[in-house]
Amino acid sequence: MEYLKCVQSILLCCLLFISGIHAKTKCEICKDVEKNFEEGLKKTAKSNFGGGNTKWEEKSLGKYRYSETRLVEVIENLCENSEKECHTFVEEHEELVEKYWHSDFAKNKGTDFFMWLCIDNVKVCCPENTYGPNCKSCPGGTKSPCNGNGKCDGAGTRSGKGTCSCDHGYSGEMCDSCTDGHYEEVKNDTHTICNKCDDSCKSTCWEAGPKGCDECNTGWTHSEEEGCVDVDECSSDSAKCTDDEYCSNTVGSFYCGKCHSACKGCTQYGADKCTECSGGYRLTDNTCTDIDECTEDTSLCGGENRQCVNNPGSYTCTCNEGFIEQDDKCVPKPKDESSKDQGEENTEDSQEPKEEL
Repeated sequence: MEYLKCVQSILLCCLLFISGIHAKTKCEICKDVEKNFEEGLKKTAKSNFGGGNTKWEEKSLGKYRYSETRLVEVIENLCENSEKECHTFVEEHEELVEKYWHSDFAKNKGTDFFMWLCIDNVKVCCPENTYGPNCKSCPGGTKSPCNGNGKCDGAGTRSGKGTCSCDHGYSGEMCDSCTDGHYEEVKNDTHTICNKCDDSCKSTCWEAGPKGCDECNTGWTHSEEEGCVDVDECSSDSAKCTDDEYCSNTVGSFYCGKCHSACKGCTQYGADKCTECSGGYRLTDNTCTDIDECTEDTSLCGGENRQCVNNPGSYTCTCNEGFIEQDDKCVPKPKDESSKDQGEENTEDSQEPKEEL
């Protein structure tokens, strides 16, 4: 029982955690309501009372465009995804929606519904680039918060601390400084532009390119004319490749590649890049080619019922078909093995599909 209670508690905590992750803020819910309100206006723009006599209805009941009937249709679809939080929000603030309809929309004042509902009346959102209970301006002002190089915490909501979360490459309370690995291309009273240092720079630089490095990165060395230039490790003793590998230089580094099997030492991969041929190969037209030992020395694999088989760089001696190796001689296979082999062949033949008559 204790174990089951423990499992249930864990599952409950997981469900609460998951629901917390996906729970929308009140500002997000209000934005959804505003969005669906505008969609509802579009969907009902060409509708009417539906009684068949539009002129009489509009004369007696008033214009459908501003009618209570249209308002009800719009309100019914404010929570199209049937989210519980949305329905709760609409129930709490339905009177405000009706008030906006009659006092602003019906009088064609052109008042923005989001501003009227979410910011001025329900007060769950803030104007763009403002934050907190009193909708204070984000650092740097509402036109260019965080110098345009970051995001303001809580922007557009009644929450958050208003601190700047800087984009990659930027730092500082106002995101007006460059981090290591970046340099200031532009900096003035209104904005800062930071660009990435060249790959040849170790950490900091003062301008673009390898000449702007304060210090060269590993794999580069400083040149008075060119700045930081790539070190060719393959031309120095710093590259440690084995005898059967070749060195290949890369930008800022190098790698060791395996030589071709025909090579005993090489400069690059390929049978034509060998410094010396491996055993079983000879140099022909600047390429290490396989020696066919069986053709060149017919005395190899001597003895009855034996044959020579050439392999890349070597050869092997095998018994002819129907013979096996025994005491360094090729002798006929025992009858039971031969019968077994024959039986397997017959079985395979019997499995072949027969022609239909």
